[in-house]
Amino acid sequence: MDKYKVIAIVALIIVLLIIIVFTSKYRIIKTYEKYLKVGNKANLSGKQIAFISKQNLELDDLEFALTDVKLGDAYSPKYKTLILSEDVCNSASLSSMAIVCHELGHAVQHKKQTPLFVMNQLTSKITRFTNKFIIPLLVIGLFLFLLKYPNDSVGKILMIVSGALFGLHVINLLILIPLEYDASRRALKYIKEYNLVSPSEYRKSKKLLRTAAQTYIAGLLDSLFVFNKKRKKK
Repeated sequence: MDKYKVIAIVALIIVLLIIIVFTSKYRIIKTYEKYLKVGNKANLSGKQIAFISKQNLELDDLEFALTDVKLGDAYSPKYKTLILSEDVCNSASLSSMAIVCHELGHAVQHKKQTPLFVMNQLTSKITRFTNKFIIPLLVIGLFLFLLKYPNDSVGKILMIVSGALFGLHVINLLILIPLEYDASRRALKYIKEYNLVSPSEYRKSKKLLRTAAQTYIAGLLDSLFVFNKKRKKK
């Protein structure tokens, strides 16, 4: 294949990935803001849901923190802390209900040490260290390969090692997808079990979490280009 065609195909793929990432982020923000204006049956704010759920789910060592970052809600396993954005914390909305319960799903995964959670913790620790070497090894390897110094093999080996480390990075990101889906599944189960929403609100919560789930894949694509980007939850 002509090299210019290869360049054009690669450029097209990159453009498509960028479009997927930004349109997915737009959809979740639009859905989040829509349901931020819709109340929940229990009339509970995100903060109230968090405190009540701490008892219901027996998360005795769970702590709480506030962030001014929009949609910066997260669960930190390192500090066993549920981080809530100001809007989610203070509004008694459907968005608050769904988002808080989703993050609580991660806290439950942590407490129960589910296989996916344990695996993600392990790969995250490894990749936080190995990701630092992906670009340097690739650049040095390519440089030595082009110069054929001291021979072709050294440069190839370094590029292969760089590729292997990148592969580990991708595996870590792939594990996040079923982990996030499981947290949303736990959230919906909890919402239904404790009768926190009406049937119509439940369907809307499901839609919100389903839309959010689509952004996990977009987030994976986004993170492929930023090796030192920190994942907020795991």
